Amino acid sequence: MEAKKHNTYLSLYCLIFMTSKVTMSSSTIIFMFILFIMTTVVSSSSPNTTQESPIEKRYKKWLSRYGNHRPSNMRNMNLKSRFEIYKHNVQFIDKFNSENHSFTLIDNQFADMTNEEFKGTYLNHEMTGNRTQYCEEGRNMNYINTSQVPPPPVSIDWRNTGAVGPVKNQSTCGSCWAFSAVAAVEGLTYIKTGQFLSLSEQQLVDCDTTNSGCNGGLEPKAFEFIKKNGLSTSNDYPYMALDGLKCKSDLKVAAAIDGYECVEPNSEAQLLYVVATRPVSVSIEIEFCFFQLYDRGIYSCSKCGSHNNNHAVLIVGYGHDLLTGRDYWIIKNSYGQAWGEGGYMRMTRNACDGIGVCGITQMPSYPI
Repeated sequence: MEAKKHNTYLSLYCLIFMTSKVTMSSSTIIFMFILFIMTTVVSSSSPNTTQESPIEKRYKKWLSRYGNHRPSNMRNMNLKSRFEIYKHNVQFIDKFNSENHSFTLIDNQFADMTNEEFKGTYLNHEMTGNRTQYCEEGRNMNYINTSQVPPPPVSIDWRNTGAVGPVKNQSTCGSCWAFSAVAAVEGLTYIKTGQFLSLSEQQLVDCDTTNSGCNGGLEPKAFEFIKKNGLSTSNDYPYMALDGLKCKSDLKVAAAIDGYECVEPNSEAQLLYVVATRPVSVSIEIEFCFFQLYDRGIYSCSKCGSHNNNHAVLIVGYGHDLLTGRDYWIIKNSYGQAWGEGGYMRMTRNACDGIGVCGITQMPSYPI
């Protein structure tokens, strides 16, 4: 039996090697070989049957879609162990979706990662710093006297105006702060000029030394950098998802801002008035796997942690869901379009004891 298995591996290797000279890239060859090995590993986990179980078939289908996009630091883990993590997550997903919740989960690109792996790879580890020093009262803090301004519209979606560009992907670099800040500047630039420009996150990662690149940062500090230096386009300064690259200088400034302001903290009413005028950068707290595996629907207060914010996103609108009767915020994430509702999430609004879901009102900020 072992000799037969060895001959199968050898034959497959020879076939791939010969074919590669004609039609395939090396990365495709490696992925085909990994997928074949995974098929063998998954099958061997059920020694008493020659038929694949539904979960094994589901994982093979998942691998064909996402397996080649797994973070490089996780490709060396035993594939059988990855399958066990996936199986555990799928059991959790299926149970959750069978219950009556306001949102659903799915086995997305993060489904064979533990929650600790996900948080260690994709979240902002420097966001626990003192944000209030950048948004002190009398210095960059904007308080709106709601009795003296017209009420905001019942709903708004900046995606429908042209002020919001395609969803981007930060990859395994903890640069969510840069994506949030850049997206806010993209929105403001469009509102001012009527022209949408895709701007550079990598410029902030490389050149903003007040923040920590792929190890995290704060959007107000990013706005300070942009005020002093401006931003280049993403074409002139493309995103590499890497730390430690030399800052490029002498680039054409494509967009500039006059500064930034902060929204009064812990007030959804104040935040609503500002979002009615432009997209707003916010930080949220991601603690459990619900955010990691989010599919669609309105994310609820009970799925947050203790409001130790560790991820930056952009609020691009708000509305009301007639089916559930819930108010919601629309946030733009930076995990690519395969995550959530095409890269977006709806989060509950006018709930969570008035301070906002997952700490969303702790310290919103926006460029001016």
